[in-house]
Amino acid sequence: MSLLISLLIAYLLGSIPFGLLIGRFWLGVDVRQQGSGNIGMTNVMRVGGKLPGALTFILDFGKAWLAVVIAGLLLVEEPTPEPAFGTLMLVGAFAILGHIFPVFLRFKGGKGISCQIGTLLAVYYPLALVGIGTWLLMFAWKKISSLSAIVMLCLLPAVSLVLPGMMTEMPTWDLTAIQAALSLLLIYCHRDNLRRLREGSEGVLRSPSSNNSSQRSQ
Repeated sequence: MSLLISLLIAYLLGSIPFGLLIGRFWLGVDVRQQGSGNIGMTNVMRVGGKLPGALTFILDFGKAWLAVVIAGLLLVEEPTPEPAFGTLMLVGAFAILGHIFPVFLRFKGGKGISCQIGTLLAVYYPLALVGIGTWLLMFAWKKISSLSAIVMLCLLPAVSLVLPGMMTEMPTWDLTAIQAALSLLLIYCHRDNLRRLREGSEGVLRSPSSNNSSQRSQ
């Protein structure tokens, strides 16, 4: 019963559309009608700038992290002394599903990258560090947010298979299986980005202020 309650809480937390709320109450726009139409950090940053984008990341990241932390507290009374990686990863997956398919927005939400990182930080933080490091390295090289996310997602299943097993004695096959399924889902959510990457038309990430500065310099 505690697991079912944890999954429900995770889904409802994940469904909170922070990007949409920030766009509406801070920027005065519906971000679904601007830029790429996505409610995640990247589009909010394109529409409103770095601060709204950063806040969107923190809140989307935080809701998945909080869902896993709450689950850890609820499940601590279960037969095992502490929830296994796979159980916590399943809870995080429900937060990510809530973000992608939010009940409050007729199941049309974001792409789940911020929630993915928040989940990993709560479940097993070295995986989150690998994910963040991969994203940052790719972004520093290519300046393309979607490409950075896709490369990170491709790497995470293999890392989740090897890294926790090297550093703990807990089984990790369930963690790896859930991460592999999440990576496939999140890459599918980036299918339009993949098409633009193949066509060479995927844009680099710039905030409105940087776009205005570049236009003034031309």
